[in-house]
Amino acid sequence: MTRILLVSGSGGVGKTTVAATTGLAASRRGLRTLVLSFDSTRDLSASFGLEVPVLPGASGLPVRLNDHLHLQELDVPSELQRRWSEGRGEVAALLGGGLEDVTAEEVALTPGLDALLALLVLGDYLRARTYEFIIIDGPGTGDALRFVGGADAVSWYARRSRAPEQSARRARPSRTNPDVLHGASDKLMDVGALLRDPTVTTLRLVTTHDSRAEQATRRACTAFSLQGIALDGIVLNRLVPAGTDEVLERHPAVENLQRLVGPIPVTGIELQAGEVVGEGTLESFSTLLYRGEDPSRLMVIHSAHGIGKDAVDVYRLEVKLPFVSKEEVTLSRREAELVIQVGAFRRNLLLPRMVAPLATVGASMDGDKLVVEFKKERV
Repeated sequence: MTRILLVSGSGGVGKTTVAATTGLAASRRGLRTLVLSFDSTRDLSASFGLEVPVLPGASGLPVRLNDHLHLQELDVPSELQRRWSEGRGEVAALLGGGLEDVTAEEVALTPGLDALLALLVLGDYLRARTYEFIIIDGPGTGDALRFVGGADAVSWYARRSRAPEQSARRARPSRTNPDVLHGASDKLMDVGALLRDPTVTTLRLVTTHDSRAEQATRRACTAFSLQGIALDGIVLNRLVPAGTDEVLERHPAVENLQRLVGPIPVTGIELQAGEVVGEGTLESFSTLLYRGEDPSRLMVIHSAHGIGKDAVDVYRLEVKLPFVSKEEVTLSRREAELVIQVGAFRRNLLLPRMVAPLATVGASMDGDKLVVEFKKERV
């Protein structure tokens, strides 16, 4: 099974450096590795000291760095051309259908399209088992959240298109072949399931030490946990040592953040004297970041959510929601869907088949976990 690592953080904190370093370190261990970026700034190639013009045009195809490492910077227009099929392909179906008279170029600026295409590309590689380790480097936290939530959004749309004719409000593609839509939806649902499997996919969050970092870390931990993504480490980048002989593990910023996130390992990285560009400096950065350990390892294995059975027709759903109080959570139910709202973050969770017919009978916060109870109604 391919191992997936999401690297995320606010803009400018060094997440692309961490993604590039991780890819290089994994390739040195002989793992077939891909670093996939859907950031239009081309920072990934710049991290390796590559000039964008030397890449093969605007193809957006993988570029070989060594025998075990490829980089791919998603090029939206090129990827659309490969998947458009004159408005009858899977991308058109996922965008709503009825687009036979629209060109791929006209759709290229659709908001969120880069995340959708990245999901489709990732799905292709997972099915082909092309790589053993795939690192996802997105433009920022918000885009990473849209990426991991994209499969759910598509499955919601596809379920509505399959719904009975009883609802006038249901979404339906106007001229799209339903088989194309449902086939693409099923592929993305498979990807979504792997993204939420903590033995396959984890998140490494990159941040810096400033006045806003703690709040941003809290929000990111909450948002990714709500989406079912397991956090396995935090990189606190660009630290300025408080003393000449200080060990970074005992840096006050590292200790404070470690207390905040509990068992999640926090790695402090000292502010580098120069830019981390090119394989040589990435190798040195890797020594600081992983200290000889396998960069693809699961640092922490835990699930961000799960279903448990307490008795016959009695189930509970547990969703890890760090830094959240009961008053901040709003729940609503619509048939097989449970909608969880935490501030500005929302998730439509499709309940498993054995839970969907049951009534929601209670909800509570148990530490940093939301516990929702389901039970069969007695008549």
